Amino acid sequence: MRKLALIIGLLVAGNVLFAQEEKAEKERPPVKIEEYKERLKLTESQIEELKKLRESLKPELEAIRKDNSKSRSEMMKARAEVMKKQEDRLSEILDDKQQTELKEIHREIRDNVREKRKRKRDRRRDG
Repeated sequence: MRKLALIIGLLVAGNVLFAQEEKAEKERPPVKIEEYKERLKLTESQIEELKKLRESLKPELEAIRKDNSKSRSEMMKARAEVMKKQEDRLSEILDDKQQTELKEIHREIRDNVREKRKRKRDRRRDG
């Protein structure tokens, strides 16, 4: 009986640790505009405009995240609308070359996330 309790305890502890590790992987630190400065060749006025844009959208995104009354699809739709506003405003702030480079950066980030997910699935399957 003690062995069974010990095994169950170890399984529960392992699941808790695994869940925490999974959550840590999902949490991405916010991207700082300064990180894009060199790659996009941003001017100081563009940096200020981007900071203002981020600050103006932050309350909307927080409200969506905290609203428990909406379904997942409603939340995704609301978030997409805010992201569309951001995209529209970005097209006013960045020139064509900068927009193209920003899309490339986003593609690289997406590819990295997909690769991490693939490695994680492979570890689960193999381990």
